Amino acid sequence: MTQHCIEIVTYKVDDLAEADRQRDIARKRAAGLPGFGGWLPLSGGKDESARADVVLWASPEAAEAAAEVVGSTAEFAHFRATITEFGGVGHYAAPAEALALMQSGDGIEIGRFRLLQGVSEEAMRTAHAKMIAGHQSRQPGWRGQRLVRLRDGTFIDIAFAATEARSQAICDSWAGSANCEAFLSLIELISMEFGSIA
Repeated sequence: MTQHCIEIVTYKVDDLAEADRQRDIARKRAAGLPGFGGWLPLSGGKDESARADVVLWASPEAAEAAAEVVGSTAEFAHFRATITEFGGVGHYAAPAEALALMQSGDGIEIGRFRLLQGVSEEAMRTAHAKMIAGHQSRQPGWRGQRLVRLRDGTFIDIAFAATEARSQAICDSWAGSANCEAFLSLIELISMEFGSIA
């Protein structure tokens, strides 16, 4: 699996309201760039003009390609114009299972399942990881995924996406995927629900 990349950009602005507005527009536009995984906008606690953006990318290459687009194209020019002082940018390796930097309106899929008789948790987790690496993470709008083990022995698979509609579309794309079929062959699905972050 490709190593996810966390990008942290620091800068200062003068017009706080306009900077916030342009950053929100830029965040929505960046969501359409390949490998985008989420953008957490931060503002300074003591110095209100200070900004930090924590952006998750599918790979260091995706982060570099996006930086070129954000740093030079007309569609991000108004965002760049609000920056009065550039602090710096750093790229960091994300945890192996990545993160999900969610915002209000982002989509979520919650699937509850149990293991079929004779299937080990290790085998299921291996198949789940292959499914994410080989299929899920390659789908437009996919933001991240987590497995939760409940006390009763069942599991919840939580998948995050750009919108509720993308969550549904990603789920619908499982048909015909060998990696998804391999995972499904190990489990008994109990329920599946779709929604969005409030």
